[in-house]
Amino acid sequence: MVDVQASTEERRVVKGDTMRHYDGDTMQHHDGDTMQHHVRSKTKRKTVLIVAILAVILSLAVVFVIGLRVAPEKTLLKIMADKVDLQIKNVRYTEVGDSGMKWEITADTARYLKKENLALFEKVTVRLLMKDGRTFVMNGDQGRLHTQSRDMEIDGNVGIVSGNGDRFATDRLRYRNAARRIETDRPVTMENGNVRISGVGMIFHLDESKITLLSQIRASHGDTLRQGVPMWRKEK
Repeated sequence: MVDVQASTEERRVVKGDTMRHYDGDTMQHHDGDTMQHHVRSKTKRKTVLIVAILAVILSLAVVFVIGLRVAPEKTLLKIMADKVDLQIKNVRYTEVGDSGMKWEITADTARYLKKENLALFEKVTVRLLMKDGRTFVMNGDQGRLHTQSRDMEIDGNVGIVSGNGDRFATDRLRYRNAARRIETDRPVTMENGNVRISGVGMIFHLDESKITLLSQIRASHGDTLRQGVPMWRKEK
């Protein structure tokens, strides 16, 4: 019995040793996995950090290159007024008013000033198509359109051409949209065929096709008197 018990205890001890040895292996294996996981985590963090640094460097390089490319454009923009909201080249604008009159504006460039409700044009041509089919074309070096009232001023080598062939030349005019009236207080020349009439100041009522010269009116007849009349730009 003693031998048997001793054998049993021995077996228990052996079994206990076995268990302890097994548990030790398990702990060693677990510790190894933990360390490998820690190494992999550090490697991943380093990889992410390197990628982030490369991304920042690349973005800075792109910004630098783009900055070099747009530098001339920024220099040009400095010439423009601080309040300019929009600038467009080769403008073509069409609108039909409440009266049925159609606007067509073309210009080499246009600048829109939002706060002032103002559009500025360079080398501008304005074509007015009346409801009854009559047309009037105005052109000049510069134009200013008040976007709310649709009133307009045109300056520099100003010309007006009506659908029936009347031609007017002056250096400044104003168009009053509500009254559909063209007016100027500057010297003006009117020409149709061989007839030439000049004066200072003019009011042209578009609805009635009525023209009034205000002062210093002179009339001439003959082809030789056509000299000195400005060259008329073709409608765009």
